[in-house]
Amino acid sequence: MWLGSLYYQCEDNAYWDLQENIHIFSHPTLESLTITHARLDERGFDSLEKPEETALQYLHLLDCDINDEALTDILLHPETLKEITITQRATPDPELEESPEDVADFISALGSAQHSLEKIVINFPTLNSKSALRLRDFDAVTELEIRDFQLLGQTSGKPRLHSVGLPPNLEILRFPGGVCGEDEELMDLLEYVVGNRGVLARKWRDLVVEGGEEGLPERISEVCKMAELKVSRYER
Repeated sequence: MWLGSLYYQCEDNAYWDLQENIHIFSHPTLESLTITHARLDERGFDSLEKPEETALQYLHLLDCDINDEALTDILLHPETLKEITITQRATPDPELEESPEDVADFISALGSAQHSLEKIVINFPTLNSKSALRLRDFDAVTELEIRDFQLLGQTSGKPRLHSVGLPPNLEILRFPGGVCGEDEELMDLLEYVVGNRGVLARKWRDLVVEGGEEGLPERISEVCKMAELKVSRYER
């Protein structure tokens, strides 16, 4: 497997410009790539001839500021991207300029690789979510890591429909930031999703949360037991 890693130390801890190294995504045999603390604007491959199909399977964007339209462009070219990780700090430093505000924009960008993605990790605390995510088209995904409010949608003051669509072959769901807090609407939706896992995601077997079962509200813990859904402890 060909592995790659890109990181540059910039003055004042600034993001380095990934646009200057965009050609890395044209590498025909690179299979795993980790990029740390970079910024990419909306141009994508505008300044470069677009590549043919590439061998990239694992892409990790760590503490980056990535434009979602550029990400869409990048993900058009890996033939079988299996795993993507997008992370950012709770307080980004420097402030973000290119990243979207809503997690749905990143999910839309991942649609370029929905035929092959098996694992999606979005550990990006500052992203909002206006509505529940619809991930039914990601039928190869078996592992998903995302915050509960990003998956289920944030309180909007209006009734939220049970419209969340889990990947149909999901096996492991991880909530890195804890579960529900005091959001009653969120608990209602999570209770609905767990209780209907036989319809939404029949292979779903493991819910991974901070604190394990002790980190769940009692009502969610009870519905997990009734649904025979294993609850595991999230390890950072």
